[in-house]
Amino acid sequence: MEIEYLLKGICIGLVFGVPVGAIGALTIRRTITHGTFAGLASGIGCSTADLLYSFISVFGLTLFSSFMLKYQSIISLVGGAMVIMMGAGIILKKQAVVKETAKTSQIISFFMSSFVIAITNPTTIITFVLAFSIFHIGSINSTVQCFGLCLGIFIGTCIWWGLIIAMIQLFRNRITGKVFVRLNYILGSIIIMLGAGVGIRVLL
Repeated sequence: MEIEYLLKGICIGLVFGVPVGAIGALTIRRTITHGTFAGLASGIGCSTADLLYSFISVFGLTLFSSFMLKYQSIISLVGGAMVIMMGAGIILKKQAVVKETAKTSQIISFFMSSFVIAITNPTTIITFVLAFSIFHIGSINSTVQCFGLCLGIFIGTCIWWGLIIAMIQLFRNRITGKVFVRLNYILGSIIIMLGAGVGIRVLL
């Protein structure tokens, strides 16, 4: 019975954890410039935020979830501003192709920045509630089932990041200076638009 919740969690992670948005764009760029571990750190930072929100949804931590949803406009605006600054930083940064292995401090920084961006999206709680309904997850009878479900969601999202990073690595060495310049402008612009979209949605 416990394995069923783990498998359902993996399915939820695979369906609702598709790498899109600002963190997806950041992960692509970091994988190109700093390698596999930098990309994984970025992706897992997002997955860790999803893990936290899945715990909130499953265990019914109403005090914390109520606080996050009550102040979601402010939290989302802060997150949107951070995303815009990161996008602008990518566009304004030196555009030469620099492929170097990330240092430990950089990997930690990549993880934390992705986690903070993901955690400033409180509506993730609502997404998980919807996902639980779609996958017919009703009453959970044990703590083991709760942990199994949350762990499955984490694994499912991490599988996506692993697949995306593996695909990028296949083409990483073929990326020339011109391609990298264009990629920086494209990814930076996408990130800025996503951050602005968050702000506009909140203000409207």
